[in-house]
Amino acid sequence: MDLYTIQPKNPDLVDITSPIQLFRGNRQFFDTKHKVSYITYANGYVRREIKAIYTSPWNDYKCKVQDQYQLNKKVGTLTKWGYTSYKCILEPCPQKRMDIIDRVSTNFKGYKGRMSSENHTLIPR
Repeated sequence: MDLYTIQPKNPDLVDITSPIQLFRGNRQFFDTKHKVSYITYANGYVRREIKAIYTSPWNDYKCKVQDQYQLNKKVGTLTKWGYTSYKCILEPCPQKRMDIIDRVSTNFKGYKGRMSSENHTLIPR
């Protein structure tokens, strides 16, 4: 099974992969229910991307803003200075990356981060 035939099981996900993303081996899916994107990268990363339009409360200036959140598992190690250092575990298998996207997107309750204020409008695709 190759990268191009793997499809998500979540019916809310729509494939919006650009030609350059496809050429690089990456795939992007838009969640129509929560207005966020999920991206699987050929190097093993899986991320959630939130895009919004920020409107300034002082002069109605509008600009695009975005955040990305890593969805890969992380492993923590205690350093000699007493704090925990976290490292991302990359997933080389395209099917397992798609399974991560399916699981996370199905259980996602909606974006509640810094761009969920009244000054931000999530960008629907």
